Amino acid sequence: MATAAACASSLLAPPSSAACAGPATSSALFPTSVPSLRAYPRLLLAFRRPAAAAVADPQGAAAVLEDDEEVVDAPVQFDDVDDDYEDGYGGRGPAFTAPTRPRTGKAALPLKRDRTRSKRYLEIQKLRESKKEYDVPTALSLMKQVANTRFVEAAEAHFRMNLDPKYNDQQLRATVNLPKGTGQTVKIAVLTQGEKIDEARAAGADFVGSDDLIEQIKGGFMEFDKLIASPDMMPKVASLGKILGPRGLMPNPKAGTVSPNITQAIDEFKKGKVEFRVDKTGIAHIPFGKVNFPEEDLIANFMAVVRSIERNKPSGAKGIYWKTAYVCSSMGPSIKLNIKEMLDYGTDSSN
Repeated sequence: MATAAACASSLLAPPSSAACAGPATSSALFPTSVPSLRAYPRLLLAFRRPAAAAVADPQGAAAVLEDDEEVVDAPVQFDDVDDDYEDGYGGRGPAFTAPTRPRTGKAALPLKRDRTRSKRYLEIQKLRESKKEYDVPTALSLMKQVANTRFVEAAEAHFRMNLDPKYNDQQLRATVNLPKGTGQTVKIAVLTQGEKIDEARAAGADFVGSDDLIEQIKGGFMEFDKLIASPDMMPKVASLGKILGPRGLMPNPKAGTVSPNITQAIDEFKKGKVEFRVDKTGIAHIPFGKVNFPEEDLIANFMAVVRSIERNKPSGAKGIYWKTAYVCSSMGPSIKLNIKEMLDYGTDSSN
């Protein structure tokens, strides 16, 4: 009994006497030269994935024979393995890194958005400093310089306002009369009836009608940029809400497209009246001319836009009203403006 207990208590160590060794216990189970503790994780890995172990560590895989009943008495050497690498299974082995090609061309640019830009854009954006704030004359002059496409680009202003349009008292929607025009040909359609039909045609409207024009719009006719309606036609225009609303063409008194004076409304939009509003992120995108305008005309149009935004400030606006201001051409990089200098320039010019 004592001998059996001694043998049972020493199962984790090789027996020291022949009394514990029976016919089922052989020297193969307790080799005289036991591998170091660093070898056991590699042996386990070799049992799990012998092919992977053979590739990752030939020495560790060689320690396990194909026959499960045979055990190699010679210890496996792992002293030459890199100590800074772990294979994820608790053992150690050589590190494998996939070969990588050096990035060249646009793929090597640090900013991800620049990797999809054209060569023309990457060249012209070097003309301006991205984080510098410019005054109004310098910014507009630089905008004209970077506009080098084959067509005449539009001049655009983008203002981030401290507004949340989901609240009614923080919605900004108004119109501005550009003193130097927009540089675009505006096609105007007028919905009216009676004697005002002849007045609209005399004022220069491109399409004039009543019920017949409403039926044409329902049929898919959209060959106009602005739709002006007299107040007495609004009940009939309501049926066009699903068609005109998503396109931004629905007549609205705030936009100046619902007016009893049809002649004046047509004349204003022909000369350069522009409607603007903030989107759901609080940004107003307003075109104010073409880049082939003289700088004085661009400045006059731009400051008219700034004064209109100041004049139509919502009652619910709190804190700083202006956050950022940028100008750019249709296909050019944005140019940041100094808010304080912009507002002071507008005040000086208005006086």
